Amino acid sequence: MVSRSRFLLLFAGLFLLAAAPVLWCDTLPLFDYPNHLARMHILMEAPHRAALRTYYTIDWQPLPNLAMDVIVPALGRVMGLAAAGKVFVLITFLLITGGTAALHRVLLGRRSLWPLLAFLFLYNRILLWGFLNFLFGMGLSLVALAAWVALARAPRPLRLGVASLFAFATFFAHLMAFGLLGVLVMGVEIGELWRRRAAPLEAARALIIAGLPFLPPLAIFFFLTPAEAGGTIAFARPIRKLDLLFSVFDNVDRLFDIASFALLVLAFAFTLWRGWVKLIPAIIAPLLLLALTYLLMPSHLFTATSADRRLPLALALIFVAGSCWGGQIPRRAALVLGGALALFLVRLGVVTASWVESDRFYAGLMPAIDALPQGARLAVAFPPSAVHSEPTPLVHFPAYAILRRDALVPTLFAYPSQQPVALAPPWRKLADATPPASLWTDYVEGHPDPALEAAVRQYDYLVFVAPRPFTLAHTAGLAPIALEGRFQLFRIDPPLLDDNERHR
Repeated sequence: MVSRSRFLLLFAGLFLLAAAPVLWCDTLPLFDYPNHLARMHILMEAPHRAALRTYYTIDWQPLPNLAMDVIVPALGRVMGLAAAGKVFVLITFLLITGGTAALHRVLLGRRSLWPLLAFLFLYNRILLWGFLNFLFGMGLSLVALAAWVALARAPRPLRLGVASLFAFATFFAHLMAFGLLGVLVMGVEIGELWRRRAAPLEAARALIIAGLPFLPPLAIFFFLTPAEAGGTIAFARPIRKLDLLFSVFDNVDRLFDIASFALLVLAFAFTLWRGWVKLIPAIIAPLLLLALTYLLMPSHLFTATSADRRLPLALALIFVAGSCWGGQIPRRAALVLGGALALFLVRLGVVTASWVESDRFYAGLMPAIDALPQGARLAVAFPPSAVHSEPTPLVHFPAYAILRRDALVPTLFAYPSQQPVALAPPWRKLADATPPASLWTDYVEGHPDPALEAAVRQYDYLVFVAPRPFTLAHTAGLAPIALEGRFQLFRIDPPLLDDNERHR
C-alpha cells in the first residue's frame, strides 16, 4: 500500500521526465506528425487564407479518427499550433499512464507503485510512426475500462450511461481504440460470468447489456460514416506476430531496444515463475481475449495499415494494469522497481539524444521550406522503401510547407473515411497523376515518363526525400534550390501554369 501523495509525487516526476524529449525539440521526429500538423493548420486557418481554400476543402463527417482534429485546433487558437501539437502528445502520455494506474487501482482495490511500469512503454514503435489518434484513443479506453470496473456495483443506468459517454468519445478518437474497448469490456464480463458459473441465459443477457453502449457508435459507423472504396484484408506470416511483440520497445536504436526488451521479458518471466508477480483474476479473461484478437487480427484491414501492429502495446499495458507484486519481501519489490526505473532513465536518455539530433537536422532544412513563395505548389517524390519508421523520418517533412507557406502538398492525408480535410477536386486529380513513387522512378531511377513530367509542370517545386543520400538520374526542367543528401528541393522551370493562374 502506498499513500496517494507519494504515488502522485512519483507519477508527476516520471511524467515530467517522459515529457522532456517532447518539450525539448521544436520538430518531433514522428513519421506522420508533420502531416497531422499540416491538417490542423488547414482546419484552423482555411477560413482566413485564400491559398488554403483554393487547394483544400473541409467537410466534417462522423469519422472515427478525430481526436487530433477536434482537440489540437482548439488548443492552437490559445497557444499556437506547435505548442498545441506537443500538448496533445503529452495528454496522450497522461491518458496511457494514468489510465493504466486507474485500472490497476480498481482491479487491485488499493494503490501501488506497480502501474508506474507503464512509463517504460511510452516510447514505442507506434509512437515513432506517429499514430497519435490511436494512442490517444487507447489511453481513453484504459480510463473507460477502469470506470466500467469501478461501477460494477453501481446502479445499472449510471454504469451504462458512463460507458456510453466513453464509447462515443473512444469511437470518435479512433476506430481501433473503440474496438479495443469493446474487447476489454466483454473480457471483463466474460471473466465475471465464468467466476460466478452463470447460467447460459443469464450470461447471454449480461453480455447483451454490456454491449448496449457500443451500439449507437456502431450505427453511426455503418450508416453515417462515409465509406472509402477499395481496401483489402491481408494477413502476414503467422511468425510475424512474435516479432511484432517487440514493437512495445522498438524505437530509435534497434540493438539497444532489443537488449532492453529481452531484459524486460526475462525479468517478467522470472518474477512470474517465482510467484513474485501475479495476475489479478479479473484481468485474466480480458487479457486472453485481447491476445486472441491479436492473433486473429490481419495486418491490413481495409484502409487501415499495420492493424495488428497496434495491439502488442495494449497487451503490455493491460498486463501491467492487471498484475501486482505478490512476493512478501519488500526488498525484492524495491529491486525490481529500481531496475525498471534505471531502464526507463537509460532508454529516455537514448531517445532524447536521438530526438535532439533529429531536431537539429530538421532545423537545417526549414530555411528551404521557408524560402518557398506563399501558396507554392510542391510535388513530392520518395521511393517505396522510405515508407518505414526511422529515427529521423523525412517522408512527410514536406508537409511543413502547408504550415509555413500555405502550400499545396499532394501527400497530405485526405481520405474521406479518415480525415475532414480533402484536396480540392482539380488538385486531387493532379495528386493522383503524380504519385511519389512514380516521380522517384522517373527522376532518380532514370525511367522517364513524358506524361508524368508534363503533369509535374503544373507544380512550382519538386522535392525528393529518402532514407539515404541519392543522386538524380536527370534534372531536365529542374533548377536546384536546396541539396542535402536525403532532401533535395528543385524549382520546376518553367512551370506549366503561370502565377496568375495559381489561385484560380
